[in-house]
Amino acid sequence: IEENKKIPEQNLLNIVNEISDQVDRAASIIARLRDFGRKADFSREKVGINKPIKSVVEIVGKQLSLQNIDIDLKIDENIPPILAHDNRLEQVIFNMITNARDAINQKQEAGMESGNRVISIRSFMEDDRVAFTVSDTGIGIPESDRERIFEAFFTTKEMGEGMGLGLSITNGIVKDYGGDIAIESEEGEGTTMKITFPCAPSVS
Repeated sequence: IEENKKIPEQNLLNIVNEISDQVDRAASIIARLRDFGRKADFSREKVGINKPIKSVVEIVGKQLSLQNIDIDLKIDENIPPILAHDNRLEQVIFNMITNARDAINQKQEAGMESGNRVISIRSFMEDDRVAFTVSDTGIGIPESDRERIFEAFFTTKEMGEGMGLGLSITNGIVKDYGGDIAIESEEGEGTTMKITFPCAPSVS
């Protein structure tokens, strides 16, 4: 256009449609971030765990991609709802994914062979409970720290990189909804955090 050259109409249409799609995507992410930033509601309602997982992945997916971290998402669309609140579950998932990202970057900063930089997210049924896991290929958690990571202000990160409140808050939210957190980790290999919740009671 600046050179006064003729642009084929189909090319122009394709560009305009792509711009429109990107604006819609940006507006959607901004709306999600606005919701995410609101004060959490402590009420309980039936929530499908996949919805907040997808929402957080949409918010952070591009940022992770720019850091050469892949997301491997496998969710069970048939799992039943739980009694929780969408916004607070997003806080839990966001914290778990950002911790996984930090662990992957810490491994690289430590000069260790990084290999695949992947965060794997799964949702599934385990016995009669709804479960989801966030796994990373990061630096891992030393065995001596695993019992303390849910303590307020405990952190394995460098000074100024974290206050040590994320997992403490996450643990509190999970417990509020009758959930449990389990951690499996191997130093230098990565960590898997698994959260399970009771299913919402069905109305007969």
